[in-house]
Amino acid sequence: APMTLTALAALLPVFFVLGLGYLAGHAKKFDADQVAGLNDLVLDYAFPAMMFVATVKTPRDELLSEGSYALALLVAFVGLFLAVVLISTRLLHHSLGEATLQANLASFPSVGFFGPPIFQGLFGPSSLVSIALATTLSSVTMIPLTLVLLEIHHQHTTRSEGQRVSSLIVQSLANTLKKPMVWAPLIGVALVLAGARVPPLLDNMLMLIGSTTSGASIFLAGLIIAGHEIRLNGEVIANAFVKMVAQPLLMVLLVAALKVGNPLAGEGIVVCAIPTAVFAPLLAPRYRIYEVESSSTLVATALLMIVTLPIAIFACRSLG
Repeated sequence: APMTLTALAALLPVFFVLGLGYLAGHAKKFDADQVAGLNDLVLDYAFPAMMFVATVKTPRDELLSEGSYALALLVAFVGLFLAVVLISTRLLHHSLGEATLQANLASFPSVGFFGPPIFQGLFGPSSLVSIALATTLSSVTMIPLTLVLLEIHHQHTTRSEGQRVSSLIVQSLANTLKKPMVWAPLIGVALVLAGARVPPLLDNMLMLIGSTTSGASIFLAGLIIAGHEIRLNGEVIANAFVKMVAQPLLMVLLVAALKVGNPLAGEGIVVCAIPTAVFAPLLAPRYRIYEVESSSTLVATALLMIVTLPIAIFACRSLG
C-alpha cells in the first residue's frame, strides 16, 4: 500500500525529531530560558515567515473558495470548545477555569508545531495555506476565548474587581493580533485579495528563516513534553480521546455537510488529528489550576497521534 508508506514517510521524521527533543529535555540539555527562547524563535519568527509566504503564493480565486473550509474549521474548533465547557461545568462540576482549560485541550490543535512538517510531507507545499488558515482562525478565536474565560474565573474566585470583561476581550484580541503568527498570514491574505504580487526575492528572504520552522518546532514540542509531569487518569484519557478521535470525526461530518472538496477536506481532517496545543499547559501554572491534567493531556495526545494520524491520513485518501 503506497498510501500507508507515504503516511509513514511523512510521520517517521516527525516522531524521530520529537523523540530527539524529548531525550534532550529528559537529559536536561536545555533550561527553561532556552526553551522559552526556542519557543519565541519558532512562533514569532520562523513560523510567521513561512505562513506569510504560503498565503502570498496562493491564487486569489483559491483563497476566496476556501470559505466553507474556514467555516468547517470554526465549528470544529469553537463549537467543540463551547460544548466541552458546558459538559465540564454541568456534568463534571468543574470550575469555569478548569472547564476552560479542559475545553482548550480538547479542541485546540498544535497546528504551528506539527502542521508544517506533516503537511509538507503528505500534501506538498501548496497545503501550507490550509495551515495558515487553521492557525489564524484558531488563534483569533481560541486564544482570546480561553484567556477571557480564565480571567472571568480568576475574578470570580478571587472576588477581585479586576478588569471589566469587555475591556478584557478587547485587550486579549489586541494581544492576539499583535502576534506575528496571526498578523503575518492576515497581511498575506490582504495582499492576495488586493491582487498585489510579492517579488520572488522577498519569498526567498523569508523562506530562509521560515524553512527552519519544521525541525525546530517538533524538537521544541519534544522538549516541552519532557518538561511536564505526567499522570494518566480517566479524565486525561477522555480529554485526549475527544481531541484525537472526536474532533477528526466531527471534521469528517463537517466537510461532508458543507461540501468541502479535496484536497481541503482531507487537510481539515488531518489538522484535527494533530495533538493539542501547548497553550493550556503553559497557562495552567499561571492560574494554578488543572496543571497536571493539562500537561498529561498534551503527552497523551502526542502518543495517540501515533495511531490516529495514520488513520486520518488513510481516511483522507479514501475520501479522495
